[in-house]
Amino acid sequence: MSFRRGMRFASVGLLAFGLFALVAADALVAASKAEEAKKYTEQLKTAKDAKKKAEALEELGKLGQIMKSLVTSAVPDIKKSLEDKDATVRRAAAIAYGKVDPDPKEAVPALVKMLKEDKEESVKIAAANGLAAMGDKAREAIPDLRAVQKSEDKKSKLAKAAQDAMRSINPKKK
Repeated sequence: MSFRRGMRFASVGLLAFGLFALVAADALVAASKAEEAKKYTEQLKTAKDAKKKAEALEELGKLGQIMKSLVTSAVPDIKKSLEDKDATVRRAAAIAYGKVDPDPKEAVPALVKMLKEDKEESVKIAAANGLAAMGDKAREAIPDLRAVQKSEDKKSKLAKAAQDAMRSINPKKK
């Protein structure tokens, strides 16, 4: 076997090993993300502390953006958290709900209700951010977002959140 042929054989072997290592690493990462999702779903269900619930919701939202199937079992609990007595939990739930790719027929009305009726401005802003995270699936919320934007002072955080949500839902084509 010539030196060139030996080098070619070694290169092919290293390439195959590298591809195998990438596939194995990807599987390990997916497994760890699934474990994280289970952990945070359980934390959301059992936590009594609002900060722990909010932390679980934030992490579930992040995981849902990566892969919807990781958080499918947590979606009912996320939705239930939209009505929590604590504003911190409702705020985190609104954003997480938008991020986990929920059914727009259920999510848009729930988030619009929060946007219009919640007593806390921070929760209303989070509802707008949740709608923004849904993108064009939240198109039916545009009239409500526009109404909120017009009813608020142009410099208010809520008006800006509503405007940003409309841009995310209906981006201008260039």
